[in-house]
Amino acid sequence: MENFNIKNMQKKGQAGVNSKVSYLIGALIVVVLATAIAPEMFSNIANLTGNESDTPTWVPSVLFVIVGAGLVFLIWRAFGNNK
Repeated sequence: MENFNIKNMQKKGQAGVNSKVSYLIGALIVVVLATAIAPEMFSNIANLTGNESDTPTWVPSVLFVIVGAGLVFLIWRAFGNNK
């Protein structure tokens, strides 16, 4: 029968926690950057709908969806959900 080695188990647990903490710190940085940049991106898209603009009416609404989905997927991938 094999003896229980507490030091080996602590090392395994510590390695698992370290990788999860690094994912969380990276995800936090991405979330902070996304929330800082998002208002600027959306306000610039809203500026496309001005009276003197030659852009078609469907372009700003499509860009809102694309930018929003891009930010959501960026944050999703930052949390380690690659599948």
